[in-house]
Amino acid sequence: MREAMREDTEVPLFFAAGASLTELALAWLAEPKIDRRLKLVWIGGREHPGLAYPPPGPDEAEFNFAVDALAAQIIFNESDIEIWQVPRDVYRQVLYSMAELNELAMTRPLARYLKRDIDNMEAALAKIPGFPSRPSNEVYVLGDSPLVTLTALMTPIQPDPASSHYRLMPTPRLTADGHYEDNPGGRPMRVYTAVDTSLTIRDMVAKFRARPRPE
Repeated sequence: MREAMREDTEVPLFFAAGASLTELALAWLAEPKIDRRLKLVWIGGREHPGLAYPPPGPDEAEFNFAVDALAAQIIFNESDIEIWQVPRDVYRQVLYSMAELNELAMTRPLARYLKRDIDNMEAALAKIPGFPSRPSNEVYVLGDSPLVTLTALMTPIQPDPASSHYRLMPTPRLTADGHYEDNPGGRPMRVYTAVDTSLTIRDMVAKFRARPRPE
C-alpha cells in the first residue's frame, strides 16, 4: 500500500499475481485509493466466451480463481483496479519440454532449482485429496511466466508488451463459480489472447545460461 500511495515517482506500479488475489483484495479493502495507482497482471480466470474454448473435461472453475473466489470477485466487481488478465487458455500455452529442462538442469543451477521445484510441486499436488491424477507427459506449463513477459519485456519506447496480443473490453462481473457476466459500463481491461511464448522462454533460458556455472 505504501508503494502504491507514493507521490515521488511516476514509474508504473504493477501487482503481479500468479495465484489468488487475496493479498490485493485485503490491501484494497484497507485502502481503496490504491485502485487508481496500480495495474494488476493476473494469471487466472476461465476462458472468455467468444475468445476461447475451455479445456477438455469437466466444467471446473479455474484453479487460481478457486483458491480465493471472493477475493477475485472483490477486485473485479467492487474495485476500480485496471486488470491485465492472462486467462487459462493463454497461460496453458507456455509449454516447456521436460527434455529441455532436464538438459539445462545438468549444467545450470537455476534450471536445476526450477526442475526440483516442479518435481516437488507435482508430488505435493498428488497428495491433495480429490485432486485429479496427472498422467505422465513430456511438457510442463510454465503458466506464471507471462508475469515477466508483460511487465519486464516491454518495448523501450512507448513501453508496452507489444509482441503479446489482447482484447480491450469492459471488465465483466465475476460470479461465485468464476463465470463472467456482461458489464457494459465496466472499466476497460485487457484480456490477453496470446502471450509471446518464444520470447518468454528464450529470455528465461538466456538468463539461466548467463549465471556462472558452479565450481
